[in-house]
Amino acid sequence: MILYLHGFRSSPDSLKARLMAQAMTERGLAAAWHCPQLPASPAAALQLALDLAEAGLNAEAAFRGEHRGAVPVRGEAAARLTVIGSSLGGFYATWLAERLGCRAVLLNPVVHAARDLATQVGSHRTFHGDEPFEFLPGHVDELARAEADIPVLTRPERYFLLAATGDEVLDWREMRDRFAGCRQRIIEGGDHGLSEFAEWLPEVLAFALADVEPLSPMESGAAQRRTLTGSWAALGADAGRIRFEVFVQEQQVPPQEELDDRDAQCLHAVVYDADGQAIGTGRLLPDGHIGRMAVRRPWRGQGVGSLLLTALVDAARRRGDTEVVLDAQLHARPFYARHGFVEEGGTFMDAGIAHRVMRRRF
Repeated sequence: MILYLHGFRSSPDSLKARLMAQAMTERGLAAAWHCPQLPASPAAALQLALDLAEAGLNAEAAFRGEHRGAVPVRGEAAARLTVIGSSLGGFYATWLAERLGCRAVLLNPVVHAARDLATQVGSHRTFHGDEPFEFLPGHVDELARAEADIPVLTRPERYFLLAATGDEVLDWREMRDRFAGCRQRIIEGGDHGLSEFAEWLPEVLAFALADVEPLSPMESGAAQRRTLTGSWAALGADAGRIRFEVFVQEQQVPPQEELDDRDAQCLHAVVYDADGQAIGTGRLLPDGHIGRMAVRRPWRGQGVGSLLLTALVDAARRRGDTEVVLDAQLHARPFYARHGFVEEGGTFMDAGIAHRVMRRRF
């Protein structure tokens, strides 16, 4: 499994990410490729990466017949994971490698994250979608805490550094010194974005995929999921069945409270497994409220909720919303917090279930 973490203001649409995705697909490893849109909050970004790593490896193990279940990544499982990080994503990849014991490829990585990102506090727009977001002083504090977690590299052999001496944003010598004793490729000239990344891609993949066998066609298909967004007319049949199963049958919400006349006004998201079975759903209202998040019981703890929430948040940002709001059931608050949502106000009851408002500003 490869988990790619993009840099500050970047996205899964970056050139490097697209080249990696294409190369993985050509090798029959599309199901082992994960590249999320990271939230602005470093703490939320790291937690999202941890969740995706654990969900991806647990799913892969289940399909291989190892029946790991939802357990932390470690040991042999970590050996099947490589985190590739660019710029700030390289700092995140280093943190994850130390936390999980996996391999990491660092592409012009940030070394002193709190120092370098302190200058970026304020309003920004992403490079590949012109989406607005805020980088807050508290985010610098989160970077400082993460940096304190990794004072030294415990196993240099699991790192591969690519650093360009022509990096116009960061000092390549700091990268070289930080990853002394690790495998290094110092590129003469070049730039921060590694415009000639295609030239170095085979070497990156050789390191990242060492001792990794492609999934069989059956395993690859089982691991592959897709997320669709659309109207109630297009997705309502599948979304409605999931909501009835989760809310009405499982949580005993009265049907007349679960169904409302706002579905026709909403954008809906549905996640399907490789067999075309609908396994999770959620909706985005015109006013920016996210709701009716539901994942069928057999697929919980496998990253389906993250796929849904990411799709709905991205849709809100694309249409110009400045924030998204949701009413979180109390047990789900940690999940939403990992995705950058902040609690506000007190607890209230809805359909007999305790909730709290959570908001994420862009």
